[in-house]
Order: sequence, then C-alpha cells, then structure tokens
Amino acid sequence: MVMPSPPKTVLVIEDDRPIFLVIKGHLEGAGYRVLGAATGPEGLALARTGGVDLITLDVLMQPLDGWAVFQALRADPATQNIPIVFVTIVDERPAGLVADGYVTKPFRARELLEVVTRALRSAQ
Repeated sequence: MVMPSPPKTVLVIEDDRPIFLVIKGHLEGAGYRVLGAATGPEGLALARTGGVDLITLDVLMQPLDGWAVFQALRADPATQNIPIVFVTIVDERPAGLVADGYVTKPFRARELLEVVTRALRSAQ
C-alpha cells in the first residue's frame, strides 16, 4: 500500500494580518500546511528551523523589508534552496532578483496556487 505523502509546508512571511489569513486560507484549502511570520526576523528564524518547503514573502515590511529577507535567506546555507514566491503590492522587481515566483496583490486564489505549485515542482 502506498502511503500518501505529507502535506508540503509553506511559510508565509506577511505583516498584514488580514492578507496573511487570506493567503493561509487559500493554501490550506489546497492541502498545504501553513506557518506564519509577521516580521522578517521572525520569518528568518522559522525558515532556519527546517521543514519548510516553500516561502511566500511580502516586500513592504518593517523593520526588515522583503528584499533584505530574501537576500538573507539566499545567503544562508540552511535556507538557500527553499523556493521563494513574492506576494506583494510592489509590481517592480529589482534587477538581478531571482525568486521562484511573483504574485502581485490583489491576486486570485488560482493565481497564487499556480505560482506556488510551479515553484515547488521546479524545486524537486
């Protein structure tokens, strides 16, 4: 008998609680396990604990913005291979930024799930 694989874990780094709850609802509805972080430093700490399959990341956060969090995640051997999908209102990407996906707020559930699924598939 083949055992079903455990659900993928997505870390959502988002400082806007209502937006976090929307993202969480969409992901959990699609069968993902969701962890949440309201700040960049909290997200970095959670990502380093292991067991995170993908990270969604907002750009406009304090005290550490999403670009800085992205750079810290990519620089750390413990987190550098975790796929990262930006979910943000900022529609401009800095030159040289190589994320695994990008979703602009406001977004549709299908759009978010397609980008997450594609990023996870590419990481395998």
